Amino acid sequence: MPIVFLHGGPGSGCTPSHRRYFDPDVFDVVLFDQRGCGRSRPLFALDGNTTQNQIADLESLRKLFGFKKWIVMGPSWGSTLTLAYAQAHPESVSGILVEGVFLATESEFAWWHTEPGAPSLFPDAFEVFMAQEERPERAKISAFFQSACNAMTAEIESGMPVLARMSDTNASLDELRTSLLYRWTEYEDRISWLDASPQHVRESLASRGADFVACHSLIEAHYFANGCFLEPGQLIRDAHRLGEIPMEIVQSRYDVVCPPDAGYRLKQACPHARLTMITRNGHAMTEAVYPAVLEALARLASSAS
Repeated sequence: MPIVFLHGGPGSGCTPSHRRYFDPDVFDVVLFDQRGCGRSRPLFALDGNTTQNQIADLESLRKLFGFKKWIVMGPSWGSTLTLAYAQAHPESVSGILVEGVFLATESEFAWWHTEPGAPSLFPDAFEVFMAQEERPERAKISAFFQSACNAMTAEIESGMPVLARMSDTNASLDELRTSLLYRWTEYEDRISWLDASPQHVRESLASRGADFVACHSLIEAHYFANGCFLEPGQLIRDAHRLGEIPMEIVQSRYDVVCPPDAGYRLKQACPHARLTMITRNGHAMTEAVYPAVLEALARLASSAS
């Protein structure tokens, strides 16, 4: 059964854990490192890095592998790209699985970085994130994202000397936090879990490396500054194009990064979809989510066979 996995971020890249969702006796799985991150080259590339070009990349991959149709799965930003791709090419999609739904609306962009929103639930993490920045206004959030993107680009061009010290036990958190690249991803990681200490986040980011942190922060800011290259309300407006495609929505009740109202709105726009609500989990795909994802994959495989 052909299936393609679309990672989050944008800019996170795929990891070995992602392929472990898929039974190799059932699925022929493609893990797609999107433009500018992971194993794609050139790393950190922003030119041509748009949702529309990612959709074209997916169609090129589908044709390259000779798949008439495939299941498309994505968490977080991966859900955004999944929906945008399926709406553009419904004839190429045999099933949809989205988890931690992100619709790329103005309210969702503002939720992460303005009050009231995620900062009201994680004021300590937000204070650390904004320590060296002027707090953005809701009406000017895209300008904040673009300014952050420009600063991150300059940091990458300087060789990322601060990120190079993430694994150095002599480097303090205060030193690492002089890097906007670090603070951006640290903030998202801290609000992604029900409970994640700054030290836990540091160790996790150090294990994934400087390139991961830089790709994730930079490309995410780039996409957010451009409204993810989607028209306002586009994914709900065009949801009718998905009416003939089996769809599974998995959403966590206490997801602070991608609050559950987006998944609920998608379910309302796609009444044929099955919505599974995880009662106790944050944004990160933990063991609480795995059974629901595996059950959803089994249903999609059965319906597409």
